[in-house]
Amino acid sequence: MDIDSRTKLLLQEDFFKLNNNKIVVIGVGGVGSIIPISLVRTGIKKITIIDKDKVDPSNLNRQIAYNINDIGKLKVDALYSHLYEMQDDIKITKIPAKIDVNFDFSVFDEADYIIDCIDDIEAKVLIAKESFKRNIPLISSLGMGNRVDPSKVIITKLNKTTNDPLAKKFRYLLRKENIDLSKIDVAFSSETPIIKDKIISSVVFVPNSAGLNIASFVIRRIIGW
Repeated sequence: MDIDSRTKLLLQEDFFKLNNNKIVVIGVGGVGSIIPISLVRTGIKKITIIDKDKVDPSNLNRQIAYNINDIGKLKVDALYSHLYEMQDDIKITKIPAKIDVNFDFSVFDEADYIIDCIDDIEAKVLIAKESFKRNIPLISSLGMGNRVDPSKVIITKLNKTTNDPLAKKFRYLLRKENIDLSKIDVAFSSETPIIKDKIISSVVFVPNSAGLNIASFVIRRIIGW
């Protein structure tokens, strides 16, 4: 039996719908690092990963894609290597870059899905605008820090979110761009943050729950479930 054998038993013929889809994952940290791993393990073969940061020791309490040997490496480099350790018939494109007005958004052109897992609000707005311009499905992760209950993470529409400062600002800025909030899927935690501080605290449960929810959502949308 190969790595995909149990997945094929579950998804049956729908499994083969996954092979030719290209997914762009932006931000491979707390929420995003588990997503390419989950996608590859489920049958996605083509993924672009975008992140400018390096692996820091403080990441290791929650970013399960990385280990102590990755400290100091660019996250996209470390994750790229780990993905090929799982599968060799995949095509991973790594882009160590910041999302801003100077970013080359043409990398979105051949994407079938865009996953936004960054917390830079201006960058999130740019991603949303570019995905709408290209008519590419988008899902964005909202605030997952300062929370401990993974059962409170759900997928919903941006206009249905509450009690999340990041979501509030995201909604405000997108309204200014005349983007319909009801058309943006988001991973959202209904849990009230247990602390409020300029430095965001986090443990392994909630970010990875969000990442797994997003990966599952994208897979189900691709195969039409």
